[in-house]
Amino acid sequence: MAPSEDVTMDGKNEVKKPVEDGENKEDFYFTFYSSLQNQANMIGDVSRTGTYRKAILGNAAAAIRDKVVLDVGAGSGILSYMAAQAGAKAVVALEASSMAEKIQILVDQANKGETNPHLRNRVRVVKGMVEDKKVQEDVMKTGKVDTIISEPIGVMLLHERMVETFLLARDLFLKPGGSILPSAGHIFFCPFSDEGLFNETEQKFFNQTLFGTDFTALYEPARTEVFAQPVVGIFPPTSLMSAPMAPKTFDFYTCKLDDLLDFEIPIEFIASRTAVMHGLASWFDLDFEPSPPNQPADETEEELVRQWDYPVGQASANWLWMPGELPLNPGPTPEPPRKGLKVTLSTGPNAGALAASGAAGREPERKGRRLDQVQASRDLQPVPADLQVSVRLSVALTAATPTLASRRPALFRDAQRS
Repeated sequence: MAPSEDVTMDGKNEVKKPVEDGENKEDFYFTFYSSLQNQANMIGDVSRTGTYRKAILGNAAAAIRDKVVLDVGAGSGILSYMAAQAGAKAVVALEASSMAEKIQILVDQANKGETNPHLRNRVRVVKGMVEDKKVQEDVMKTGKVDTIISEPIGVMLLHERMVETFLLARDLFLKPGGSILPSAGHIFFCPFSDEGLFNETEQKFFNQTLFGTDFTALYEPARTEVFAQPVVGIFPPTSLMSAPMAPKTFDFYTCKLDDLLDFEIPIEFIASRTAVMHGLASWFDLDFEPSPPNQPADETEEELVRQWDYPVGQASANWLWMPGELPLNPGPTPEPPRKGLKVTLSTGPNAGALAASGAAGREPERKGRRLDQVQASRDLQPVPADLQVSVRLSVALTAATPTLASRRPALFRDAQRS
């Protein structure tokens, strides 16, 4: 396959580098995802992979069974394999890295009847990027698809800019009225207080003598540099200073590519306790819902939905984890609701391994994951009502900044107090 051509999106030149044959010519991004070890680590994230499984198998009747499915950025192919298990008539696994060849090995083995009968004559592998015209022609050989599945998420939902590719695939390949999984993303913000994290970040490296040389003259520029970058990791719910809010939602059925390139998020909160605000915490929820149903779910549908309402990874659900099974090889699931199932993957600080679900078209309950009732530590006093201060912030995110465009996590760089 020849290198992909430069692409133009909305008047802007080439948003991604071309990919050429041979792993040694791929850029770092695709080389990373070419690693079987890295793919194994992602599959081993039981909360994420289990939620995707629940979303795909739970929506089998509404969006997968007897339908043509496109898996964008297939990676190891795990979502393609789940779609085949859910009864897809055909699955197109689209992958730009050399993992495409690894998927093909499993597919060839299945087509010979040696193993994985659920994959036999169902999965077609396409190597390349959605932005490549030749790849677009290859995908369209069998026409537009009924459903698109993908794992396009990154830090703060949009990091790595894979969501742009996901939406481009929607515009190019999805039939009218088709389904996309995931269907929406919600970005949450909340002020936090964490003196230990602040001190650890502030005191890194350039404030001491290292191997006989005093580096403290570089302390100020180093401090400016480190605080321009977000800290990616886990934070305790007790560090939050107010009820979280989700001021920004992306509906993947309706939002446009331009909506991702340059936007501003207004934030307003009232501190619930006295503490030094050290920064803004952020996380996201990811919703999975098939194309909106024409009619509300009936009582039978509601009962099927209730059978699916379980925490991902809950060992006590004996129909989910059968005796002797490993968490990475779960057992059978209930019959999927005919009109679909709404599933939510939360990455919040107290989300645990829970994924909330509800009937398609019904707003999911977010209690317990939005942290609306987080209790302050006993040694911190609540703010008296007459002293409460409303704080407004504006967070500007743009794909034009070099830090974001180069896939570096500098999303808070342009945060300003309004």
